[in-house]
Amino acid sequence: MNPLISNGEALDRILAHLPAIPKIHCPLTKCAGRILAEDICADRPFPPFDRAMMDGYAIRYDDIAEIDQFEIGGEALAGHPQTGLHAEIGSAIEVMTGAVVPNGADCIVPYEATERIGDTHFRLTDLEDTAKGDCIHPCGSDHKAGQTLLRAGCVLGSREIAVAATCGYTDLSVSKLPCIAIASTGDELVPVTATPAAHQIRRSNDLAIDTALARRQLHAQERTHLPDDADACLAHLRELVANNTFILISGGISMGKKDFIPETLNQLGLHCYFHGVAQRPGKPMGFWANDSCAVFALPGNPLSTLTCLHHYAIPAIEHAMGRKQGPRQQTVELTAPAIGREKICVFLPVQLLPDNQAKPSPARNSGDLSGILESDGYILIPAGTSTAETGARFAFHPWL
Repeated sequence: MNPLISNGEALDRILAHLPAIPKIHCPLTKCAGRILAEDICADRPFPPFDRAMMDGYAIRYDDIAEIDQFEIGGEALAGHPQTGLHAEIGSAIEVMTGAVVPNGADCIVPYEATERIGDTHFRLTDLEDTAKGDCIHPCGSDHKAGQTLLRAGCVLGSREIAVAATCGYTDLSVSKLPCIAIASTGDELVPVTATPAAHQIRRSNDLAIDTALARRQLHAQERTHLPDDADACLAHLRELVANNTFILISGGISMGKKDFIPETLNQLGLHCYFHGVAQRPGKPMGFWANDSCAVFALPGNPLSTLTCLHHYAIPAIEHAMGRKQGPRQQTVELTAPAIGREKICVFLPVQLLPDNQAKPSPARNSGDLSGILESDGYILIPAGTSTAETGARFAFHPWL
């Protein structure tokens, strides 16, 4: 293991040495969850016409002072061409929500503010609350034609897809989904379908990684297992490096006699940007990369794997894909003191409570898989903090 670096330096080195992710064009109907790789501009004003915001009657506001009754001269329906008021004082057009405001009208009076008189006339019943411009959504008042509505780097959710569709985009430039492989290590691990012997345990870290990736619209093309054999490791990792943009390895990276991963990655010509971070859990974490492939070597204990995956690997993959901003972070306040460390940062699992309160929920150790279930995510206590006091505020990172 190399000299330890800070968690901040580890993230900086990762972000500076990620492989480039190409852009592709994708049909709009297949873009959900993808990262936009182009700006989206309004092809016309928003809204594209003066739009009626209520069902009622379109009138000239100044006519209110001249007459007592308005005459209904027609109707304006949503999706129909613009109509217009007659020149005579007291002319009105019945309008529906979403219709183009009739030419000459500058006020829409809702039905509930009127009293119908026969088939063709009505009077206003609420003069004090009627004003020029009422219930009209002016053309271009939201956005001008040509204005940028979505910036490259955003994640395409329901709102973003709707905006793109409104602007007439049938396909979008998005970041290509990278080829990702997940590898677990260790002869003590058996498939989940197997009945483990007394000295064995079922594999779970690979499935945890796969699930967290899937919840961020990232999908591994391969899940595999590396035995504790140097030659087998070398052959298998050579193939993984050749066929994937990112590889996430769980285990095999510490100081044990069977921890072949670091030396194997070196043999394959990948550059080691760090191996060892001043953090708990996850101290043995390492990062190797060449121009086309990046390898996140995660410690094998479950909490170490999950923490390093959430804090480094997934944000880095999304950064390489062009995401400009991560998920909106929630700030929480501790309900009890939490122990930190002088020389290392601490990833502390916490239970999320109402009103942005967080209860420390430390695992018994980094192998305490079931203990993680009591927490909703983690906070990062910086190095040099011996104790985080009750009421201290931290960014909250949810488990995926």
